[in-house]
Amino acid sequence: MSTLTEAVVVVTGGATGVGLALAREAAARGARVMIADVEDASAAVESLRGEGATAEWLRTDTSDYSQVKKLTEATVERFGGVNVVCNNAGIAVAGALQDVDPTEAQRVFDVNVLGMFHVVHAFAPLLKDSAARGEAAYVLNTGSEHSLGVPPHVAPLSVYTASKYAALGLTDTARRDLEHFGVGVSLLAPGWVRTERVRALVAADPQVAAAIEPFAQETAEVAAAAFDGLFKGTAVIATNPHSRAFAMEHARDLMADIQALPLLDGPHDHAHKGTGDASRCPFAQG
Repeated sequence: MSTLTEAVVVVTGGATGVGLALAREAAARGARVMIADVEDASAAVESLRGEGATAEWLRTDTSDYSQVKKLTEATVERFGGVNVVCNNAGIAVAGALQDVDPTEAQRVFDVNVLGMFHVVHAFAPLLKDSAARGEAAYVLNTGSEHSLGVPPHVAPLSVYTASKYAALGLTDTARRDLEHFGVGVSLLAPGWVRTERVRALVAADPQVAAAIEPFAQETAEVAAAAFDGLFKGTAVIATNPHSRAFAMEHARDLMADIQALPLLDGPHDHAHKGTGDASRCPFAQG
């Protein structure tokens, strides 16, 4: 699958940046688009309409579940259903864990983790309905190369990094929980992307430009890779080759520690594998 003709795609955090690129890519593939953002997305919608797209938007703070529910209702009222949810809204705060203001950290987790859960939870029934009708049904959670390990080439963004690790866990569990219903779930894991904010940082400081620009990708490139990977069923859609080295090192370190455990179970012996006997799970007894 590469086209989205007449499909309905919801993009949270879609007013600018990667979110707007996802909305534009979806529209280019034939989708009708609903943008949600805590900021004014009217300029984004007008831009999409100028390119021939059918697009709407609703101001939505994904950390507030009631607002996310209103988004589902508005999407159904306008378009009749939903096929793809790009769970993209996110924020960041710089600094080491011990230096970040707890109030700022709370907001990051509220948006990046709880907000991501809210969107999956609220849209799951609609996506299950679409899958039952034989239509496309997908969730694309926007993570980061920070979902793949702690990048050594950037200053500490520790709360953001932790939230993007959580995005990987949310994606893995959503994939398991929704797979039986025919809903595909993937994680988008880009590195540096030339969003409006990153372009401003680069323009303001030559040192920042030297640190970022050689490694950055265009938003359109990331968005195209996102949908290609989603339709292929790629679990983690890593887009930037510069993420490979540290992510692979992190994976090797993790596996080395795990492999130090004694080998007791075969690959299909554990109830939590999905192919084992779930009745063996102590949490399934009730």
